[in-house]
Amino acid sequence: MTKKTFFIFLLLFTFTACSANAEVAATATPTEVIVPTKIKITNSPTPPAYLPQSGDKNLTRANAFPQTMDLITVQETPLRFELVISGHLPTPCHELRVNVPPPNEENKINVEVYSVADPNMICQQVLRAFNTTVDLGSYPAGSYQVWVNGEFVGNFDA
Repeated sequence: MTKKTFFIFLLLFTFTACSANAEVAATATPTEVIVPTKIKITNSPTPPAYLPQSGDKNLTRANAFPQTMDLITVQETPLRFELVISGHLPTPCHELRVNVPPPNEENKINVEVYSVADPNMICQQVLRAFNTTVDLGSYPAGSYQVWVNGEFVGNFDA
């Protein structure tokens, strides 16, 4: 087959294929309109990294060194309370953990701030700064005291 014959065959094939599709497209009628379904995606919030985690049992627990602690009232209905904590962790390999238990029978909220680290990891022996806001949540009506690692931070009325 010569180049010229091949070229003519290719052109005829292309025109035939295009005209057949045009005829089908011109005669086709839609039988049903499909409306897309709305999908509601709920983004479940990622829990804060400072919360105790299930894998912590394999890590070594150590102190954290909170230096400043401020109790904040968030003006929402119902009132919410936050604790802003700044301080240092023993090394850059340590991760902050904050445990906020429910108030005890005296309405004291004894917040526990500590760190965890992989015992097999070799790490520089320098302090690592942290600054985090801990959501204490909402509480029933009453007066509450907030303590962090045994140190009084403040009180609030809910």
